[in-house]
Order: sequence, then C-alpha cells, then structure tokens
Amino acid sequence: MTESFASFWLSRMAIAALVVYISSAIRLWRLAPKVQANRLAAFLCADLAVWALQAAISYATDDPAITVALSRVMSWSWPFFPAIGLRLAMELGVDNRKRNPRLQRAVAIAIYSVALFFAWLLAGPLLRGAVRRAGYWSVDIRPSLGYSAFAAYYLVINLLGIFLVARAWLRTETRRERMMLGIIVITHAIALAGGFTTDTVLEALGVDFPKVGVLWASVWAIGLNVAIERYGFLAPFSPRDTGLLMDRFIERSMDGIAVSDDAGRVIYWNEPLAELTGIPVGEALGEPIRLLQRSVVPAGAPEDYIADLVLRTVRNQTDESPHPVEFQIRRRDDSPRWLQVSAFTIPGDNGDIWAFITRDVTSEKLAAEESLERLRRQSHSQKMEALGSLAGGIAHDFNNTLGGIVGAVSLIESCLDEADGSAPVNISRELDIIHRSAKRAASSVRGLMAFTTSKPERHEPFGLAESVMRVIELARRTMGKSVSIVARDLPADATVLGDSSQVEQLILNLVINAEQAVTTMRPIGETKGGTVELSIRGAEVGRTAYWALSVRDDGVGIDEAVLPKVFDPFFTTKEADQGSGLGLSMAHLIAKQHGGLIEAESKPGEGSTFTVYLPTAPSTAATATATADSANATAVS
Repeated sequence: MTESFASFWLSRMAIAALVVYISSAIRLWRLAPKVQANRLAAFLCADLAVWALQAAISYATDDPAITVALSRVMSWSWPFFPAIGLRLAMELGVDNRKRNPRLQRAVAIAIYSVALFFAWLLAGPLLRGAVRRAGYWSVDIRPSLGYSAFAAYYLVINLLGIFLVARAWLRTETRRERMMLGIIVITHAIALAGGFTTDTVLEALGVDFPKVGVLWASVWAIGLNVAIERYGFLAPFSPRDTGLLMDRFIERSMDGIAVSDDAGRVIYWNEPLAELTGIPVGEALGEPIRLLQRSVVPAGAPEDYIADLVLRTVRNQTDESPHPVEFQIRRRDDSPRWLQVSAFTIPGDNGDIWAFITRDVTSEKLAAEESLERLRRQSHSQKMEALGSLAGGIAHDFNNTLGGIVGAVSLIESCLDEADGSAPVNISRELDIIHRSAKRAASSVRGLMAFTTSKPERHEPFGLAESVMRVIELARRTMGKSVSIVARDLPADATVLGDSSQVEQLILNLVINAEQAVTTMRPIGETKGGTVELSIRGAEVGRTAYWALSVRDDGVGIDEAVLPKVFDPFFTTKEADQGSGLGLSMAHLIAKQHGGLIEAESKPGEGSTFTVYLPTAPSTAATATATADSANATAVS
C-alpha cells in the first residue's frame, strides 16, 4: 500500500517529538538527578518518548498487525503519562511544610495502581484490533464502560495536576517561581486541550481525524525545558543542600552578612562583617542581634538608634527589593565607619528570620563630602562671576539712584537759600524723591546680598513665583534697556522644597545666559537686544508632579551639535573674556540637588528655551498636576 500524505507527515512529526522527549528526559535528569521533581519530569518525558515511538511506527506502517502488536507492548504509556504528571504536580504544587510523606506515598501507590489497571485494559480486553483512520493504521479500542472510565481518568488526573501547579503559581511571592510555574501550567493546559480534543472528542463525534495527542504533549515537554533553562531547577534544593549552599555563600561573600532566627539570635555572622564592626564571629553567634547593634552605636546616639532605623526601613518597604539604609557606627577600636545595610525577612515555621547584607561606604561618604565642599566653593565663585557680568548695570543703577538723591538735595538747598523765613518751605516732593531713591538702593543691596552671602543650605517650602520676581527685579535694574524681561503665568501657589537662594542663583544664571544670547552673542552689524520671558506651569513626569520654570529668549540660538554639551562644566560658545562656562553647569547641578532636572531646546536664529523641573511641595502637588492636565487639554484642543 502506498504511503499516504498524512501517514508520511505524521510519522516524521512523531519522530521529531520522539527526539524532543528523549533529549528532554536526559537533560532533566542530568540537571538534578537527586531532586524528586527533576526525576519525575525526566520519567514523564521518557514515558512520552515510548508513546511517540509507538505513534511514529504506527503512522508509517502498512501492516495493521504491527500496530496491534505495538499497542499490546507500549500502550501502558497512555495511562502512566497523566499519573506521572500528577505526581510531578504534587511535588511542585504542595508546600514543603505541609507535606505528609505517608499520605503522599499512599496517593502515589493509588495513582500508579489505577494506571496499571488501565494499562491492562488497553492492552487486553479493550483492544479490538486496528482500523484505517485518516490515512494510517490506528488502534481500534472497543467502546465500553472501561474505555469511558479511562477517558474520564485521563481528563480528571490531568486537570487535577494543572490545578495543583496553578494554585502554587498564584500563591508564590517570587518572580522566578511565578514565571517557572506559569510556563508549566500554560503548556500543560495547551497539551491537554489539544490532545483530548483530537484523540477523544473527535473520535466520539465520529470525525475522521488523526490521533495526535502525543504531538500535543510535546508542547508540555518544551515548556518544562524552557522553565528550567530560564528560571532554574523545577524544585528547591534539599534542606541539606540548601544549608550547605547558604554556608558557602556567606563564607565567600565580600559583603558582611548576618542572619538572626525568629527569636532575634544571630545564627550567621561572617568574617567580612566581623571586620566591619570589630565584633568577632565567635562572640556574635547566639547573641541577640539588638545587643550587638547597641555595642556599635556612635557616642551621643540613642542605644537602639541602629535597630530602630533598620526596622523602620524594612516596615516601610512596599516591594520585593530591599531598600538600603545608611548609618554611622563606632567600631570596637573607636574608629568610625559608615555602613549601608539591606535588611529583609524570610518567613519561617515559627516566625520571621531576619537577614542583613552590610557594605562599607565610608570612603564613598568621605569622597561625597569632599565633592560637596568643592562644589560649594565652585558655586560661590560662580556667583561672583555672575554678579561680575552685571557689574556695569549695577554701577549704572546706583548712579541713577544717587543722582536722584543728589538732585533732590540740591533743590532743597536752593529752596532754603531763597526762603526769607516768613513762610514754611514745602520740600515734601524732594523728600519723597529721596525716600524712593533710598528704598530703591536698599532693594538693590538686598538683591546683591542674596547672591553674594554664603548661607547654609535649607530644605523648606518657598514660593517659586516670588523667587522669579526677585531675580527679574534685579535683572531689570542691571541689564541694558535693549533687553526686555517679561514675566508670564506665575502661579502664586507654585511652591517647591529646597533652598530659595540656590534656586534664585539658578534662575539668575539662566537669565544672564538669555541676556547674552540677545546682546553680546549677536553677530557684528546685527541689532543688539531682544526679549527674555519667564513663566511657570504645572507638569507631570511619570507619576511625579513638578513646577516647570521656563526661561525663553529670542537670541542667536544654539547649534544642534552643541546643545547636548551646554551643561558640561567649563563648556562655552562665548569669547574667552565673556564667561567661564560654569553658569549652565551650576544651574544643572542646583536643579539636580533639588530632585529636579533641566532641559534645553534651541534652534539657531530662533532663540532658546531652558526649562527647569522642580518637584512640588506636598501641599501643592495636586495643584501642579491639575495645571499640567489643563495645559495638556488646551494643547489638544
């Protein structure tokens, strides 16, 4: 008989499935032969390999007697396939702490006994012969109560296995196990749905369709391989192996590691931690960890300062990744150390086990303090440079102020010289000029002091609009008349947290940069001057609410190739005598120190816009978000 198209392709597909099952069984066994779940997964794939071999020969043969003979020898693989799958599901889906070894053994014996019974039925009483089906010789099973019972057993056992693994999938708290179990559940469900439909449902309906359940089962085998390859073993290590692994890990770790039991007594304390704290391993083991923490508390701090800080950090954690906390200790030799600790809990039978991973960050702390001090000095020098660029305007402003005072005094002297004493002299107008001029001078001095006085850093709410107006007032008095400084949309409730003097320095740097873009940076022959516009709007970046301060000019603009470098220290497009390149870098630094960011947009010949995003103070976050939404809605409309 000529081999049919279906017979040809089905036999090749069965051979491919056979290769998948054999390679999977070998791989699963080699990965962890001592782990029960891996052994069961290997046995499952071996069982499927027997089924695939039977199917491959049956698909290809022209002799129905061969099909019948193979069924008598190999049909045991059909009922044992769901039985082994259920045992695997029990291993994966039942919590180690809730297992009853005797009950599991009894269940396993019962499952395999039922499988053995159905194997006898399928190879003997139910086997009627072979029948030509969809182009190949297929096993002909006698319709009976026994076959219906086998179909029900096949479906129920597989569904129960899927249920056990799915329940563990939904309950697990680790991403690795969640992904691993999810792959196994989904691929098992696909294999069952496809195989039961083609081998049982369609046959019961009288549809002449090939029985390809063995091919559908390869989806599950592939799922087992993917789960292992990406997410590790199918089951945890044995308790003994886990203990050895933890011991080796803690011994060889370069970080300090401590573990305390549910009563708070130290059960692990490695050598790196002994070096960090000065507390020897032998002394730490068995001691309450709170007492050990008290022994390294720095002078003047509460005795439970470290314990309370770590406990509060752990309780405030909202996700699976621990947040490190930094604190200073005093070692047994009185030397100070800065430590960074990540603490987390592990659920145990009797309570939570605490684990601590400790790292020495003393050198990083010292380096950060040195960098901060250097930046403070640099910031003060940059302030002087910024005010130096305004020196001409400052002198002009004071000359005008003093000129008004001198003129008013001269008028008073003239009035007094001409008076004959018979009537009082009215000099109220001249006194008003002197008063206003003095207030103007005092205001200029206050503005200068705000930028020249070295003040301690503060972290408090302040009005951003008020800071903008102070800078604008100073700039209008000190910059040339060719520069028009305009304020638009300055919400009174725009409040941010930080140091107002630093933020005003940031704004002044941006205004000076804009002023130079519309004056000194213009080419020779082009009219000097332009407009500098400042505005504030609400913005939302991710889930954080910001107040966005924009400084826009219509100056010469910045080339696209240069734009990414404008915040680099000492980078400038100006002449050597017009700036050091620190203004925008200091603005960037101040924005970053306030938890914000700064962006630049520019096109040559069209001007530039620098936008500073500063996080809103908590009380104004909702207002800023609403302002941002309103702005977005306006833009859309």
